[in-house]
Amino acid sequence: GGLGERLGFSGVKFALPAELTSGCCVLGVYAAYIRAFEALAASQGKLRKLPLVMMASSDTFEGISALLAQHERFGLDADQVHVLMQEKVVALRDSDGRFAMDNAYKVSTKPHGHGDIHFLLHSNGLVERWLAEGRRWVLFFQDTNTLYLTTFLCSLGVSARHLLHVNSVTMPRRGKEAVGAIAQLSHSDGRSVVVNVEYNQLEPLLQATGHPEGDVDGPDGFSPFPGNMNELIFALPEYAAQLRETGGHVPEFINPKYVDASRTAFKSPTRLECMMQDYPKGLSRDARVGFTRYPAEFGYFPCKNDIHSAARLSDAGLPPHGAACAEAAVYAANCRMLSLLGAQIGAPAERRWLGGPQG
Repeated sequence: GGLGERLGFSGVKFALPAELTSGCCVLGVYAAYIRAFEALAASQGKLRKLPLVMMASSDTFEGISALLAQHERFGLDADQVHVLMQEKVVALRDSDGRFAMDNAYKVSTKPHGHGDIHFLLHSNGLVERWLAEGRRWVLFFQDTNTLYLTTFLCSLGVSARHLLHVNSVTMPRRGKEAVGAIAQLSHSDGRSVVVNVEYNQLEPLLQATGHPEGDVDGPDGFSPFPGNMNELIFALPEYAAQLRETGGHVPEFINPKYVDASRTAFKSPTRLECMMQDYPKGLSRDARVGFTRYPAEFGYFPCKNDIHSAARLSDAGLPPHGAACAEAAVYAANCRMLSLLGAQIGAPAERRWLGGPQG
């Protein structure tokens, strides 16, 4: 769970309303889904409590803890909710690796990235505990997109039917769209892996491997490489075995923004970081890794941009990822599900704020 600084929101993003009709916050929506899943299991005679783990930094730990206390954990029991603290790493100020400093005596630090969740789950013993309790699957997702759990049971069914060790949940993606893509990478020695490739790496990778056209739309109007939603389902026994071997560490990278073409000075301090979706890169060649693609209505609609930035993105034909867009996505997904069940739903009407459609 992160902060809502880009939104002009001073609190943790878990506290944002998922939509204005109910006013329920994002974390409340997640908890409501968990209670619903538990009720579904109980109706089948299986009494199960589903654990909820959140990774926080020193910037968000108190805010998340206060939100849980204020709402009495949204109806969840104390022993099923865990908030794990992520440590920060040293920030670097230039290509020579010099430390960035807050002042003459204090080194500047930044979060290490959401890939730390694997290390935290391992070091806190949670994965081994879940394995001992007979659990079989673990779901990972990021904050503010409340549609993850809308399709979770379907995604879980795909994982179970195909015996997937890793299942990446995806959505349709346009060619060259600024969204990470799921692709199968093949090595010269015959090894291959299905994994996320960041959008700024996909184009040069394709062009360097015999695809001069790069990332372009296919006959269906979408790229053949579906968009990564940062929602993953892991088979727990294989995940636990991998954590024992790696200690929960995933590959690190650095992504500095340079001042000029000399590529020596950074616009702002950077750091080593890691991503949770890079976990498959460390798996053996016999690991079963796949993906599930949903229609765009059930895609990735986070709330992370303020209304002015969202309007500019929308006007440029790009996903705005603002509050209006995230809220409208909830309504659109619910309308789509109702229509699939036979309900007659009216057509949506476009609304514009600050020069562009944001919903």
